[in-house]
Amino acid sequence: MRVEDLRNYGKGLLDAVPDPELVRRQKQMSTIVSEELGRELGHDGALELMSRVKDEVGRMKSHDWSVLTAHGLRDERFVAGVVRRIALMKCLADMVGLEKASAIQCRLLEKTIYELMMPSWPSVEDYLACGDFFLAFRQYTRVTMAANVRDGLHALDIVEDSETALAFNITYCVWHEVAKAFGDPYLCYPSTCYGDDVTIPKVLGKAGPRYRFRRAGTLAQGAPVCDFRYEVVEV
Repeated sequence: MRVEDLRNYGKGLLDAVPDPELVRRQKQMSTIVSEELGRELGHDGALELMSRVKDEVGRMKSHDWSVLTAHGLRDERFVAGVVRRIALMKCLADMVGLEKASAIQCRLLEKTIYELMMPSWPSVEDYLACGDFFLAFRQYTRVTMAANVRDGLHALDIVEDSETALAFNITYCVWHEVAKAFGDPYLCYPSTCYGDDVTIPKVLGKAGPRYRFRRAGTLAQGAPVCDFRYEVVEV
């Protein structure tokens, strides 16, 4: 099998989201999220949260998103999804405090994000079918990130691209920009960025102990860049 033949090769998140199977999984995950929030906040608290989110989303409809369009992002449906995700985190933090809200959101990602997103991308077995796991994974990841840059979701600088490492620094991120518009860049970490810490180690772990993901910091946490590093290590 060629890497180019793997599912969604060359597509970024904008192209993957409309997939009908993903839409079905999103509905399943929404049920899990609703149930978890109901347990945390109670029935009335969950209703209040949704009311607050609706108000925040409505408030942001008049926001100037020219910073997003300047980077090439013009998909209003996608932007609306990002706004709603960050609004949920903000409203949850307003109700229960930032620390507890972060714990809840991270737990929700742990329960949902891998099962939601991974079927849209190649499995470890798919990469192995291309010959060398890391070379296939590296090529696929590189073109996926290029698609995200093209679509205006990210801007990045490649730090290393070799047979044993792929490293890049994300210098601009749509989720980070939306979180800043809500008044706190950190809001996108527990609601979005933490998903990388859940999914990527799972994928690499399934491939074997030689493969590792490292990230020292994120824009959301105040770092100058989100530094992604996938590497092959001695074991």
